[in-house]
Amino acid sequence: MGLRELVALILADLSAGTSEVPTVSYLPLDEGQVEVLLQDDGMGVGFGVDPARSEADVLCALADRIPDAYVELYAVGLPIVPGTRRPARADVVNGIAVWTDPAGGPWSCPVGRYGDAVRSGRHA
Repeated sequence: MGLRELVALILADLSAGTSEVPTVSYLPLDEGQVEVLLQDDGMGVGFGVDPARSEADVLCALADRIPDAYVELYAVGLPIVPGTRRPARADVVNGIAVWTDPAGGPWSCPVGRYGDAVRSGRHA
């Protein structure tokens, strides 16, 4: 998957908890990095990512940074570990980018499948 498709997976997970969806743009940076810029209502939050890394690493980096951008733009941390008030954390487990419970709880789900996991009550 390309960078835009990976960002779309994260945005789909985050939109399961809010109606807020920022505008996303991509700007080339030095040394092969790409700036991902999220904007809404005149405010923007950007960060660099290396699209040459493995898909799981790029997806994990995006899943780590985009929720932070949501906090900056909308004052909300997402996605939430089901049944708690804790924002999930992005991690790579067995080569797959997943949302995990930062408190060490058993819940996790693949990045891009948060809405499905919450609706079904299942976890990875």
